[in-house]
Amino acid sequence: MQIAIDGTMDKLNCDILIVGAGLAGFTAAVRASEQGAQVLLIDKSNGEFGDGNVLMASGSLRAGGKSPKTNSKELYDFVMSQGVGYPDLVKAWSETCGPAIDWLTSAGVSIEETAPGRIWLDQTSETCLGPVYKKDVGTRALASLKDRFLKLGGRYANGIAGTKLIVENNRVVGLIGKKHGEDMELRSRATILSTGGFSANKELVKKYIGPHADRCKLRGSKQDTGDGLNMALAVGAKAVNLKYFYGHLIARKALSDDRFWPYPRLDSFVDEGILIDADGKRFVDEGRGDVAVANDLSRTNDPTGATLIFDHESWSASKDCPSSTSLKIPSPNPWILDNGGEIYTHDTAGGLAQLLGVNLENLKRTVEDYNNAVNSGTVASLPVHRTGKPKVLRASLYGLRVVPGITFTMGGIAINGRAEALDENEKSITGLYAAGDAVGGLMGGHRGGYTGGLVQAVVTGILAGENAAMVK
Repeated sequence: MQIAIDGTMDKLNCDILIVGAGLAGFTAAVRASEQGAQVLLIDKSNGEFGDGNVLMASGSLRAGGKSPKTNSKELYDFVMSQGVGYPDLVKAWSETCGPAIDWLTSAGVSIEETAPGRIWLDQTSETCLGPVYKKDVGTRALASLKDRFLKLGGRYANGIAGTKLIVENNRVVGLIGKKHGEDMELRSRATILSTGGFSANKELVKKYIGPHADRCKLRGSKQDTGDGLNMALAVGAKAVNLKYFYGHLIARKALSDDRFWPYPRLDSFVDEGILIDADGKRFVDEGRGDVAVANDLSRTNDPTGATLIFDHESWSASKDCPSSTSLKIPSPNPWILDNGGEIYTHDTAGGLAQLLGVNLENLKRTVEDYNNAVNSGTVASLPVHRTGKPKVLRASLYGLRVVPGITFTMGGIAINGRAEALDENEKSITGLYAAGDAVGGLMGGHRGGYTGGLVQAVVTGILAGENAAMVK
């Protein structure tokens, strides 16, 4: 693909180089172009819109479980309460969330509000059933952004992988890319890394998340291999919150059957049930929520060895209850049962233990002690205490083998409120910016700390595009 920007295919020049064509990359590209910058957006995939997580996203535009138009102080306080946020970044994020939704609309992206404050990318879509996701939601949003980007004079080139940042006189002035096995030099006043996280890089997952976390199911893009993180670290950037990821517990059958990921989600079973290990014992506080529990399981010696225990009331309540919005993404009941999802049921805990192959006496004692604690209001005294709103488990009991599904990594390159990459002394690295899942400092923490992947992408993309365009 020939690119009509100053230079030839082996040496290109532009004002701003953006690496990674997901939602953050296209957002940054449009926003920088709106400021009059000459922008080149590259992606290592051969996809027309890259190959990032947004292509499988449900389209939910949430900010810490709240509307992105929530008061900025409330958003700021929520993120900072998780204990791992960087104040300058969190402040810029909280103040930009609301305007970011209006900006998406102005950029031609179709938005719908299904209830007050419940904002989504346009939900009109067919549903793929293996993997299970909405095929058109993310693609349509990127198509709108790409159309605006090209109309503003931007250039997009796929099949180019960034391999090494170029540093001269203590500033980043571009990178070395590789296309068809050949190196090429891409020069710019500013470079934005929006390459996604490292969830698809098993070695980095083992290094940063847990020694056996490579056994988890990748619930996102195979392109998220930590390219931006590695390039940034090589020039002295600081990385933060690397042990955290956004994901959910999903049926263990997802490891071998695409009909069980990324949906249906099992959040309600975590909220109302218990998670046991191979010995039939609880080992996490399920009340911290599905994201936190998935993180905890990923750090155990066997992330594939746990089972969710819940009762018939919870199973019945999950019937025909779509995982997201009114579009018919399959609900757990009956999808998991109908498709052989390693789910077992019995009237007694002992009988269920035999079906699951776990220690019978341990599971009987675990369920009995748990129910007694719930009934007496003493769940805080359990060996593994329970927060949230636990309920008594009544017959019939169900056991579903599960595995953590990793959608994207929450940690990454430390950035400030201007989306400038920071070095180990938390000073900005001149000429280097980051956005989207490549960044750290916004998400993570003991209770999951999920602030919304799509909103993070749009907000940090806007911050990076605007501020990079000011570089002279």
